[in-house]
Amino acid sequence: MGADTIAQLESQVRAQIRERGVDPLREREAVRALVDDALAEWGERALTGAVVPVDDPAEASRELLANVAGLGPLQQYLDDPEIEEIWINEPSLVN
Repeated sequence: MGADTIAQLESQVRAQIRERGVDPLREREAVRALVDDALAEWGERALTGAVVPVDDPAEASRELLANVAGLGPLQQYLDDPEIEEIWINEPSLVN
């Protein structure tokens, strides 16, 4: 799945968040529902050949939710119970 696909889906979800007045930090389940709806709609459009299909909807859902209602690429570390510390040494280096 390409970054362009995720960017388009993220834009769609963010537009829905604004339109419906959803607070991504407080209403995570509402955001999850919007992500699921966006992925379902994308899947229907992919069946007609209008867009490229999403290879792994579960991974796309996690990434979209992290980008919209979490801390983006850092969210995976925050969700991992094995991670005790996150060191950000520079923008491209996280330990």
